[in-house]
Amino acid sequence: MMISIVLGGGYIVLLFIIFRGLIKVHQTRMIYHTPTVTIVVVARNEETVIGRLLDSMEGLDYPDDRYEVMLIDDDSKDDTGKIMRKYSDRHKHWKTIKHQKADNILRGKKGGLTLGIRESTGEIILITDADCIVKPGWISSMVSRFTPDIGMVLGNSPVRKRNDFLNVYQRFDNLCEASLAAATTAYNKPSHSNARNLAFRRIVFKEVGGYGDIAHVATGDDFFLSQLIRTTTKWKFAYNTDPVSFVETDEPTWGKRYRHQQLRRNSKAFQLTPLFFVSGAWVFLFHVYLAYLLFNPSQWIFLFILLILKFTIEFSSVYIGARLFRQKDIVKYFPLLWIIYPTVFLGTQLLGSLQFYRWK
Repeated sequence: MMISIVLGGGYIVLLFIIFRGLIKVHQTRMIYHTPTVTIVVVARNEETVIGRLLDSMEGLDYPDDRYEVMLIDDDSKDDTGKIMRKYSDRHKHWKTIKHQKADNILRGKKGGLTLGIRESTGEIILITDADCIVKPGWISSMVSRFTPDIGMVLGNSPVRKRNDFLNVYQRFDNLCEASLAAATTAYNKPSHSNARNLAFRRIVFKEVGGYGDIAHVATGDDFFLSQLIRTTTKWKFAYNTDPVSFVETDEPTWGKRYRHQQLRRNSKAFQLTPLFFVSGAWVFLFHVYLAYLLFNPSQWIFLFILLILKFTIEFSSVYIGARLFRQKDIVKYFPLLWIIYPTVFLGTQLLGSLQFYRWK
């Protein structure tokens, strides 16, 4: 019984903190100004999708003389660089740069991002990925959240709909991730950030030394940058829930690429700061304990009580998050996903943390 109280009570407290954070989420006061902005896109072997992103970026409604675009060809072996150059040749404020990965000690995308930021001039750095689509008001919405004390603005990147159950799972996973990030940002302690939609001040990037302290880590450039800002500076964070700022993305269909992507995303458990490592470990142990109770009929009364509490608070949090991020249609799948999601998510967390993935 004591274990049920400790593990179950701790987990319910964590859920309540997240629930309360989602209730607290509010828009940072909007400032109608036009700081100079640099959009940095790093792409490697993305010839099949990069054109769609660049098409959408041509429709941005921010003044041309107030923003620039840095397209970084991250040593691609296909026509990604060629496509980038075709677009940058059409715009004076766009530039394509070839990044030689072999010449850089920074792993993953960090070398390309550093190159793009070094060559840029904007006060605000705005980043997204090659497999995304931005809306015309994206820049304006993101920069309007930069009050004087805000160093980083986190944005939402919903998954585009397809007609298959994997897409339902992907959208639910994305919703949970966005809801957790928004809830923890309400306490100025964002659990993570998303490189598909992220903005930060140039001076903040310099203040934390860029990616130098995390050069050896292959993934998580967005996550670790936000954690560096949180733990080493006095800058604050904002989460942008304005639908105009949402950057849509296409998740890959089932296959090797998708599996490695999920393992890569969930590979940071042993690099977490103490606060989030302890929280994550608690969540993992709680679910292991639920599995233990399931195979012990004499303990089913405790299992029943914990599951009722778990379902109630998790459903409430998902419902609020679904309203916040305009994903209410996903709520009807919650009972099924409530069973599937913890197993898949915690399994990929464990395997990813043990480096069972391949970088593209």
